[in-house]
Amino acid sequence: MPPIPFELSNNIKDPNNSQALVAELIKRIPQVPIETPHKEDKTTDRIARCNPKVYGGSYNLVVLEEWIRGMEKISTVVEVLQENKVNIGTYYLTSEADIWWNTVKDKPVLPEFT
Repeated sequence: MPPIPFELSNNIKDPNNSQALVAELIKRIPQVPIETPHKEDKTTDRIARCNPKVYGGSYNLVVLEEWIRGMEKISTVVEVLQENKVNIGTYYLTSEADIWWNTVKDKPVLPEFT
């Protein structure tokens, strides 16, 4: 931090100089950030802090199983509501898996007859 200008520091007792000196000192007070009110801790933020893996569509079943188990563990710890699990899980799909999901998500599931 640069020193206080000589003309201000040299005339501390001068009443005409006191306002300028106070203004200079106020400028030198470190700014403390204003705390924002605590936001409600969103489920998606709590999940993101767990650093979940993404799944890109690997044909390796072990990779798929590890991703599913990881998402299930996170969902349990974070207490994700059952109705939100699909939306949250599919957010972590990438590449081929994401493309696949976008093609099948709106198709109705029909019962199979044999």
